[in-house]
Amino acid sequence: MGELGNRRGQVSRRIRKANSVLLALFLLAPAAYAQSAGGEQNVGEGAAPESAGPEIVAPEGTPVGQVAPQSLLPQSAAPEVEQWLGKLARAVSELDYRGLVTFEHAGMLETLQVVHAVRDGEQIERVRYLSGEPRELISHGNSENCERTSGPMARVGLWSRAGQQDVQRAYQFILRGEERIADRDTVVIEARPRDRHRLGLVVNLDRETGLPLKTMLVGAQGRVLERYQFVQLDLSPVQDSDLQPQSADARRIDNNNPCSTSQSRWQVSWLPDGFKPVSVKPLTDGDMLVFSDGLSVFTVFVQRLGPELNFKGRAIRGATVAYMDRIEVDGVSYTVTVVGEIPDITAQRVASAVTVEG
Repeated sequence: MGELGNRRGQVSRRIRKANSVLLALFLLAPAAYAQSAGGEQNVGEGAAPESAGPEIVAPEGTPVGQVAPQSLLPQSAAPEVEQWLGKLARAVSELDYRGLVTFEHAGMLETLQVVHAVRDGEQIERVRYLSGEPRELISHGNSENCERTSGPMARVGLWSRAGQQDVQRAYQFILRGEERIADRDTVVIEARPRDRHRLGLVVNLDRETGLPLKTMLVGAQGRVLERYQFVQLDLSPVQDSDLQPQSADARRIDNNNPCSTSQSRWQVSWLPDGFKPVSVKPLTDGDMLVFSDGLSVFTVFVQRLGPELNFKGRAIRGATVAYMDRIEVDGVSYTVTVVGEIPDITAQRVASAVTVEG
């Protein structure tokens, strides 16, 4: 017990020293997901990270998430997709609703209680996890992609940008039919990447309101990596009392603050088409750079860390990948960590493209 206690103390001190999300994944990952080879740690290798669900295949036979022929979506269907995307954006920013949601990721199934309301044009949302470790999140305002999404419901806000022209240059939007979700009729729309540097997405929109009732993130082979789905929905007005925290340790998130635009000495010489810098935030030992294509977000951490944190490799949890590498500048070693819902090969290429300005 003494040796185990010392080891846990060392791990705790290392995590406090490092801001990198990947370090926490490496140091705390269950043994079943961790493999070690010398000084390199590979979390998720051999664990079939894209096995969270069955293969989803489009009617034309092309797996969801693969690059699709431009002829797949008839021109006559494009205006209808545009109308649905507009309806989605209005529903997310105007509707009051509450319900129960299942969230499936990384081999886990969680149940959430969601309460969403709009007050004086500001979105307020309370999310309480009903399974696993007790957690409660209360967010105010509209997320601007400044940081990685904080939970499954944050993706709903990203979908509201699907109608933007920049997003449509990165994804092909395809009307795929209808499905019944939470005892309601929905329309199914797929956002199919136009390259292999981002994940595919599928959303079910409530036919009556346009509200997203189900979303899936899928990998290159059509495997479902992450899925959230309403199992119960109530569209009656939400009372102010329903938005109050139910637990003393509820975490509050303020999305009203503008994205930080600090200057950074670090540059990324290659980005997937459509991804743009949206935020730069200084850290105590480096910088955090955030990039988005409108639907997907990834973060690059560049940090000066001690030699005892000589980690290199990747971690994959559901749709989220974290890749770590090291670079040396003027004799000083830095750790580069890329975290986001992007293919792991993309994260690796982004990490290798980090350079010093000038």
